[in-house]
Amino acid sequence: MATLSKRVLKNGKCNYAIQIKIKTPSGKSKFVCTTWKNENNLSGVRAEKAAIAYAEQWEKEYRSGHIHELSMTNFNQFANIWLKTRKGNVSDSYYIRAQECIEKLSNFFGDRHFKDLKAFDIQQFFVEMNDATYTTTKAVIKPNKQEEFDKIASGFGIRKVSSEGLFTRPTLYYARKGEHIEFESAKAICTRFGISVNEYFDKISIQKHYKKESIMKYKRVLSTIYSYAMSIELVDKNLASSAYLKKIIGGEPSKDIDILNEEEFNNLIEVLGKHDIWQVIPIYLLATTGMRTCEVCGLEWRDIDLENRKIKLKRNRLYISGKGVIVKELKTKYSQRTIPICNLLYDKLVLFKKAYDMLSVNDKKFDKCGVIFCNIDGTPRFPHYLNHLLAKYLTEAGCKKITCHKMRHTWITRMISNGAKINMVSKLAGHANSDITLKIYTHYCQDIDDSIDIMEKLFENSWDSLKDK
Repeated sequence: MATLSKRVLKNGKCNYAIQIKIKTPSGKSKFVCTTWKNENNLSGVRAEKAAIAYAEQWEKEYRSGHIHELSMTNFNQFANIWLKTRKGNVSDSYYIRAQECIEKLSNFFGDRHFKDLKAFDIQQFFVEMNDATYTTTKAVIKPNKQEEFDKIASGFGIRKVSSEGLFTRPTLYYARKGEHIEFESAKAICTRFGISVNEYFDKISIQKHYKKESIMKYKRVLSTIYSYAMSIELVDKNLASSAYLKKIIGGEPSKDIDILNEEEFNNLIEVLGKHDIWQVIPIYLLATTGMRTCEVCGLEWRDIDLENRKIKLKRNRLYISGKGVIVKELKTKYSQRTIPICNLLYDKLVLFKKAYDMLSVNDKKFDKCGVIFCNIDGTPRFPHYLNHLLAKYLTEAGCKKITCHKMRHTWITRMISNGAKINMVSKLAGHANSDITLKIYTHYCQDIDDSIDIMEKLFENSWDSLKDK
């Protein structure tokens, strides 16, 4: 709504300055001004009413003209205007996923103006997504070529070629072992080795239905685009909100959170105790702190205060398709947190520090970057390798196969089920608020006091049983 400010001139006449606030396509606010000139020499209430009437009409016409240009854009054009405003405020992985969602949505809506889309159009997209299938193209090494391919890879140097960023080290590992990899990855590997992909790999096409969580990614992106359109007054309703899409989105149901039970967890801790601390230290960090995979990979010695038994999380280290391995600041201010170190983790970190310092002093080529998840020469390990390590020790312990992120779920669940208050667990986990924690883990919540004692209680049995052996 316009604001008016009365101005009395030297000749005694009065004018009114008029100002309105609008949103620009970049999402920023700006003020636009004009002046009502008292050409008929009105005074008092009559001048004020005339100025208000003029302001209302002027604001209506200006706003109509302001959004005219955006109202003529099709979905793809407007969605990319939105995405441009988000760059720098979202993670690289989110930005890439949003681009993929926009491309698929644009193909469905065609050249229709964004402003003209109806609720039915949005619903139809998700109705079709429920029944749609997509083709994923995999590649697997030919049995008669596996030994030859393995020699070629070893000849080039596994670490050297994977560090070039054309493909990941785990991808090359799976290819050599005869497991399925993406066909594009197989092409990249063969191009680097100067061999024919069709000669060494069989191409396999697999049809899959979209899972519900995959469909929900499109819903979230589309809903955010509509929220942006509402903020600049292009539309007045969010047609991608739950109010319009309730019971519309189907797809294959997402799996329940899979975690280790008490027996499996203790078996894993026992197995870790049998192995070289250099290999198992990142698994101990996952199991006893609830850190995210990218946080473990980004952890450095300068972040660990052994004297006060605290870990300060400051950065992520992760692999992003098309960009390779990157190091960046934590996503939100809530992720920047301090985690206490329990006795079990403390003893393992002290042991690891001794081995690390010994190699650092004796090996002149040792990389002193300070990364905890590192190779024997100090260089950072590839982030995806952490899942491979965890799978290896889970198999040895006779546990179900879970990912590193499910290990985080295990930690949070164990904390809550053993009496930790939800707000403290939420803070240690780096959630924006306790509602996020409640939504996922509500069936484990208890209203009991918590502290570092909770963590000690969780891990003392595992640690005591190992010391007795």
